[in-house]
Order: sequence, then C-alpha cells, then structure tokens
Amino acid sequence: MTKMTGVMVAAMLAALPMSAAGQDKDRDSAAAVTIGHAFSAIQAGDPAHALSMIDPVVASFEKDFSGEKRHIYCSQTAEQEGYYLTTAGGTGAVRLVPSTWCEALYVKAFALVDLDRLDDAQSTFERLITFAPKHSRYLNELAYVFLKKREWQRSIDAYTNAEAAASFTPERRDYERCVSFRGIGYDLVELGRLDDAEAAYRKCLAIIPDEPKSLGEIEYIKEQRKKTT
Repeated sequence: MTKMTGVMVAAMLAALPMSAAGQDKDRDSAAAVTIGHAFSAIQAGDPAHALSMIDPVVASFEKDFSGEKRHIYCSQTAEQEGYYLTTAGGTGAVRLVPSTWCEALYVKAFALVDLDRLDDAQSTFERLITFAPKHSRYLNELAYVFLKKREWQRSIDAYTNAEAAASFTPERRDYERCVSFRGIGYDLVELGRLDDAEAAYRKCLAIIPDEPKSLGEIEYIKEQRKKTT
C-alpha cells in the first residue's frame, strides 16, 4: 500500500473543501477535521483508533445519501468532475457530493488494510470506486488489496485501470502511473513472467528516470534469471 507521508496527507486535506451546492458546510468541515485525525492515527500506527473515528463519519454520509436516486460522484479535480457530469452522467442524473465522502471511505479502507481485514477493505474500496471511478489513487489501492490477497490477475487488471485513470488527476499523474506499473511488475514476477515484469518497471522509469524502486526490482529480476540459467 502507498505509505502516506505528511505531504500526501496535506494534499488530501487541501482537496477536502470541494463541496456541492446544498450540502451542510458545517458537517462537511467537521468531517474533514475527523478525517485528518484519522489519517494521523494511521500514521501513528493505530488503525483501530482511526477506524473508530471514521465509522461515524461514514455512517453520517450513508444516512444522508441513502434515498438518493441520482448517481453519486465525488471529484477532486476539474477533470474528474467534467467526466462525471458528461461522460459518466450522459444517461442519467448525477449528484456531486463533497469529497469528504470519498476521503472518509478511503481512510476506512486504508485502516482495514492495516488491520489485515482484506475482504472488508476490498468491499470498501469497491464501494468507494463507484463514487470515484476515475480516481487513480483509489484504484491503485484496490489493486494493492488484490496483490495482498495474491489474486495476481485481478491486481493487474485494477492497476491497469488505475494507470488509465491517472490523467484525471494531472498533478499526481506521473506518480500514480508509476505506482500502477510497479504493482503490475510485482504481480508479473509472482506469475513468473519476468520479461513482462521488467517491461512494466521500465515503463515507470520512462516516466520517472532513476526511480529507485523500479531499479531495485529490475536488479531482483536479473538475479532471478541467473538462478534459472
């Protein structure tokens, strides 16, 4: 799973004030504060406490949106919003909701992974992605859950979807694409497809030259080849 740094948490929290018309701004602001505390608890190595904090936030949103007939989306970039309002919403009504809704589900899923509750994490990420199908970070994290469950092809498919969605978050595009390619590379190594795995890592290096994790994995692949010759 992508380790959350202080910079990443700050970026997430900076995105939280985006909200749709008619939402309770006070509730949204309070939710953002709780999400911040929950992220901090995960960073401090206490995912159980994070889960206990975030569950009421998730329940509050679930209650508010339970009767909604329109398709709900939450976006964090103009590119995501444009897609949800046009392409995704082309055949029906759409409701854009505060990004706090998706971030609350995200931190819940993240905490569940840290608690090794992988089935629960998977279902939470899958629900989250119905509200944010073009958010590459969420897709990458779902792929990681499949990787943890040793479901290699499902992981590859999810990482492939995440890489394709990266352009909808331009400021994180290169980073998320590299996460996707590294994940695909890991899965392919586990499947014994070393040449394909190396090609995946080199796709990351084509985006971020000298990216250390990819370079290290390519060296590992070289060592594995020596053992089979």
